[in-house]
Amino acid sequence: MARKHKKHEEHENHERWLVSYADFITLLFAFFVVMYATSTANEEKQKKFEDSIKLNLHLAGNGNGSEGDAIRDTIAELEMPVGNFPRKGGPQEVADFVERSLDKSMAGDQKNKAIQDIYHDAVGVRIALAASTFFPEGSAKLKMSSLESLDKVAEVLKTNDKRIIIEGHTDDVPMAGDLFPSNWELAGGRASAVVRYFVKYHSLDPKRFVAISYGDQKPIVPNDNDEHRAMNRRIEIFIVTDKKKMEI
Repeated sequence: MARKHKKHEEHENHERWLVSYADFITLLFAFFVVMYATSTANEEKQKKFEDSIKLNLHLAGNGNGSEGDAIRDTIAELEMPVGNFPRKGGPQEVADFVERSLDKSMAGDQKNKAIQDIYHDAVGVRIALAASTFFPEGSAKLKMSSLESLDKVAEVLKTNDKRIIIEGHTDDVPMAGDLFPSNWELAGGRASAVVRYFVKYHSLDPKRFVAISYGDQKPIVPNDNDEHRAMNRRIEIFIVTDKKKMEI
């Protein structure tokens, strides 16, 4: 007589929840990695997004009253949109804008060869162009190879209506010739050539511009070697942010 075996009950796995929990932790980790990467890639846009959310939440709670209007006006005055000239920016903000704009529009090598420096003072922002990139030695005629870089600078100047002073600077090596008998004439000719290019080929308002020659009278480093003399040969594009403090 065959024995009847009792059917064993299947063993219930009480640890299956660990699989779901592990999947959840993995997804959560991936989410925070993406959030971190996004925030560090462009902190400025993230900050603008947060400010926008705060503003809209505040206005939603307060209606269109005077407090909401005041907050909106304050943020509009301090806002510096990406890709637009600062509405209420001082020299530091303008310098940052110029730097970002040229970094975005110019390749690294192109910018390094064309732009000697970008800096600011209490009056405005200066874009120093390396003269050797834009002009042949002893000439005030722009090189064809330099025009693309000058076009990029012109695009930055188009974003605003500020007064612009183009300064010509040279080293202390004496000039000898009928066309440019001194460094004064050479520096002035180069400054005028840059102004003429901006006005003629980019339709910038000529009323915004002043061309000045400093010759060899404002070196940034001593003219004691070839490298330093090259640094002193420059064209400075001066964007005036405070006319009251301007001295020529």
